[in-house]
Amino acid sequence: MRQYIKTNVIGLLPFLFAIGLTIYFIAIILNFPLVGLVVKEENHQWMIEKVYDKGWAANQSIKKGDILTLVNGKKPEEHATVKHYQRVELADSITIIDDHSKSKTYQITYSHLDSQYIFYLLLPFLFMLTALLLSMFLYRRKKEDKSAIILIYFLLSLAICYLSGSGSSRGDLIGRVAITVTLSGSLVSFVHFLKSYFIRYGLSYIKTKTLIILYSLYVLYLIMMLIGFLVQDLQAIMEVAELVFYAFLVLFLLFTLLKFYITYKNTEGSSLLKILWVTLFIAFAPFMFLYVVPTILFGKDFVTAEITSLFLIVIPIVFVYMQLAEKLFDIEYLLNRLRYYSLLSFPFTVVLTLIISLLLKIQFVSGSFFMLLILLFIVTTIFLYTKEFFDYKVRHHLFSKKHNFETSLYKFFQKAKYETKVNSLIKNLMIEIKDVLMVKEVFYIEIIETDKKLWSLLNKGQISPDLTVAIEEIQWENYGVGSLIEVIDGFCIVIGGDYNNKNVIFCGLKKFKTTLNIEEKIWLETLAYFSSILLENFQLIEGLFQKIEDYKEKTESEKNNYPLWLSRLLFSLSEKERANLSIDIHDSVLQDQLQLLREVDKMIDKVQQHPLKDDLYELKERMLDNIHLIRETCNELRPPFLSELGIIQSIQNLIEQTKLRADFLLYSKLDPSIHMLEKDCELTLYRVVQELLNNAMKHSRATVVKVSLNRNQQMLTLIYDDNGVGLDISTLNDSFKTMGISGIKERVKSIGGDIVINSSPSYGMHVVINIYTGGNGIA
Repeated sequence: MRQYIKTNVIGLLPFLFAIGLTIYFIAIILNFPLVGLVVKEENHQWMIEKVYDKGWAANQSIKKGDILTLVNGKKPEEHATVKHYQRVELADSITIIDDHSKSKTYQITYSHLDSQYIFYLLLPFLFMLTALLLSMFLYRRKKEDKSAIILIYFLLSLAICYLSGSGSSRGDLIGRVAITVTLSGSLVSFVHFLKSYFIRYGLSYIKTKTLIILYSLYVLYLIMMLIGFLVQDLQAIMEVAELVFYAFLVLFLLFTLLKFYITYKNTEGSSLLKILWVTLFIAFAPFMFLYVVPTILFGKDFVTAEITSLFLIVIPIVFVYMQLAEKLFDIEYLLNRLRYYSLLSFPFTVVLTLIISLLLKIQFVSGSFFMLLILLFIVTTIFLYTKEFFDYKVRHHLFSKKHNFETSLYKFFQKAKYETKVNSLIKNLMIEIKDVLMVKEVFYIEIIETDKKLWSLLNKGQISPDLTVAIEEIQWENYGVGSLIEVIDGFCIVIGGDYNNKNVIFCGLKKFKTTLNIEEKIWLETLAYFSSILLENFQLIEGLFQKIEDYKEKTESEKNNYPLWLSRLLFSLSEKERANLSIDIHDSVLQDQLQLLREVDKMIDKVQQHPLKDDLYELKERMLDNIHLIRETCNELRPPFLSELGIIQSIQNLIEQTKLRADFLLYSKLDPSIHMLEKDCELTLYRVVQELLNNAMKHSRATVVKVSLNRNQQMLTLIYDDNGVGLDISTLNDSFKTMGISGIKERVKSIGGDIVINSSPSYGMHVVINIYTGGNGIA
């Protein structure tokens, strides 16, 4: 119990530490506004060197070159921030001598400084609150997860860094120390988190050795910062070194993430990697490129650190989403949309920024100019995202319901499912267009390319000569499926074809001769595009059927055997039709017979006259015979439970049924080890045995029939013998019109088997079938 309490107390220490620092920095910010004065000592006087435009002094009559005489009623060099940082901060009052030698004492208050509350108090506090809530959530849910604990340290250090910036800018020592430790420390802890997080998925982000080196550099950096605090002359150099080390860590993080993404971009975690990469780029890029880089290169920032740091709020928001959401958002879609919206937003944003800058007299290439540019760009891009969302939500109110385009598409393609012919599809398509758009006329035309890239209509009789010329003059090679082309007295929509020929529907003008609106164009292009897919498939199917029919006729005329693929295809189609017929008979005729049987039973119970009752009993018996016959027919059309029982048990059931009906002795020998055959092989064996036994009952006049099915290594052997009247093999005619012996031969050959039939009149029949299974008993 003590160990549990001790563990929980230790786990809560980072939260208590963060809360304590938050209270301290809020107190500092509330008590001391940001003054924003940089001073330097010249001839034993403290001169105003710079006035920050975001500080309290910017709103006063204090200028560069004025003399600072007192801070809080004391000499400037006695004030801590002036002594250590050459800045006036954490002060209640100052006394200034201006260039007219007039002395004035100022009381430093928050009057007219509401913006400081927002930038230095409200936003950092909200950031800290978000990070604390997220960290507590992670600790409660995954306190045993190492990567979650490291992530908590990262979020808290990032929030402390943001909040301590307000204290550091006021010259507070604790704030300076906190921001020095957390600015780079947060990035190092995040790299550590990524390494630990991806290990769970078997992915290597960075090597342990690299992480150790990174922590060593961080410790060396802290030692250098400590020296800078102690040696006042090195403070300016240390400030630049701090920014350089931070920039190095950001670039290292982005580089390793990019390298990691390239390595694992084809894995399931690619979307997560993209989200992380984009999140970090959005969070740190403004601070890097608008504050850090300009400060290093030019000694002056484009946008203040307080403004650019606002983008860090993206990090806890995204991590909250990733922890709570069951599904990640589609990052690819958002990035594609971002590229598109950026192209739309950027020119508009630049022009609007220039106009506003001219009106408000904002200096070009200044911090205010860049801040306005970024703000307008972000607002415009967010507006376009929002517009797309609301367009989707209110689309039913935005678009006309007069023609009900969505319902039209749905109904048309529902009907198209049952179409099997090209002409029927095109006819229904033209009817749909005419009904929905309410155009005067709709024609289907075919256009082919002749010599010298000239186009010609094949069916010119439907349209006027002038329109024919206009259509033939169009450069159709430049238009694909779904293209909408306006011509005189109407418009054309391409629904199919290729480079050399086009299938086109011509539509006349709408009522009142109005043009197509955007909604109608989108509907028509969508209809044409999907119809082209159906049209192409129907054309391919019709072509295939015609080739098969031609091949059948050619084969039969030349008395050649069908190729295996054709035999298998035709038998497959035959089995499908048999199965459909079996289902239809079972669900209609058989059910009707059963209903009639129940009604006859009711009549028998009601009738008292014996002669009539006997007739009803006789009718019932005949109906039972019919029901039995229908069941048998269904079973013959569709072998019952062939897949469930297996080939051996199914053939055994068939033999048992035959014994009940046949007037000959039937012997069978079936190898029980035969199993797991392919569906085609099982069905062929079943159908062959079924047909051989049917022939024996109908035609053989045999007294003894023998059937055996054995397996010898990779070969299945089916043997059939009877002592019936036999037949003359030479008189057989190979045809698919009858099942017979020729049908048996074709079935066996369709699965690559061999069949030998020996028979002659009065000497019975002997059939041997060999089927190669390919090993392991699987055909």
